[in-house]
Amino acid sequence: MARTPARALTAPLAAVVLLVAACAGNDSGASAPAPVLAGGEIQLVDAPASSAGLTGDGRVGDATPAATTKPSDAAEPSTPTAPAADAPAPAKWVQLSTNKASIGETVTDVTGFTLYRFAGDSAEPPTSKCAGECVKSWPPVLIQAGGRVFVDGMKTDDIGAIRRPDGGVQVTIGGWPAYRFAGDTVPGDLTGQGADNAWFAFAPDGKAIDSLIATAVVKAAPPDRTRTLAARKSKDGPIVVDDDGATIYRFDKDDTDPPASNCTGACAALWQPVVASNGGKVKLDGIDADRVWWLSRRDGTKQVTLDGSPLYRNVADKSTDTIIASAAAQGWTPAR
Repeated sequence: MARTPARALTAPLAAVVLLVAACAGNDSGASAPAPVLAGGEIQLVDAPASSAGLTGDGRVGDATPAATTKPSDAAEPSTPTAPAADAPAPAKWVQLSTNKASIGETVTDVTGFTLYRFAGDSAEPPTSKCAGECVKSWPPVLIQAGGRVFVDGMKTDDIGAIRRPDGGVQVTIGGWPAYRFAGDTVPGDLTGQGADNAWFAFAPDGKAIDSLIATAVVKAAPPDRTRTLAARKSKDGPIVVDDDGATIYRFDKDDTDPPASNCTGACAALWQPVVASNGGKVKLDGIDADRVWWLSRRDGTKQVTLDGSPLYRNVADKSTDTIIASAAAQGWTPAR
């Protein structure tokens, strides 16, 4: 993926040093460079979190890879500031990624949840007006002071942070404070779009996407072509992963005897059917071959099944070693 040339960025809080990852990315043998904290509140890294060996979603308790630099080259995040009682706990790190949604290219966190901006906020200067009861429905994207913000597919110049009135550090895009919507339960959901005519999904440049979901053209996501399915033990419990380490899911509304996929329309736009990359069988790691078969789809592809359940990957989720527990509300549970 092409990277934006790096240059120093000044956030509203303090100076932030941007680390160049593009050049290193051309050398598969080179280790990912560590970000440098330059007396500011956040560190920007022009690369996905996986380039630093990170898994999970940045929650406190996620494993952190061993340091590859001397203490003088990088700084650890400082002790997190306690957020307001109703706000989420600040993450150790945050990833901002892009997603091709039905309303256009949106911005998501590493788990694929859509990020929104509030018309009542300000970008000049960056200011959040969502507090108290507001944060119950619209939790701000918080990060520990000194934490890393991984920027994947966006311009790093547009990323910054502010101090909220409660002392928490909130990520901004184009100067606008970023939020998730509590009503979104599946990665890629857009149920908060247009709420109160004030909440809109971010475009990668920080602008608001004001397209209405009702007028969007819904297209089915392409298949998730993988060579291997492997059983793994994540911090959230047993999972099955594809070649990318992405968690694979099953849909409660599908049929298992005989296997049939009932994920259509908007569902098919968010969930990719898992198929063998070579059109044949997938290789299995830690999974009994007697549990795995396939079903023929209308497009001619063969979707892999596990215990009769068709398998899927969420198109927006870019995390590894993670289970999206809230997806169970829509019938999605991890394959095990």
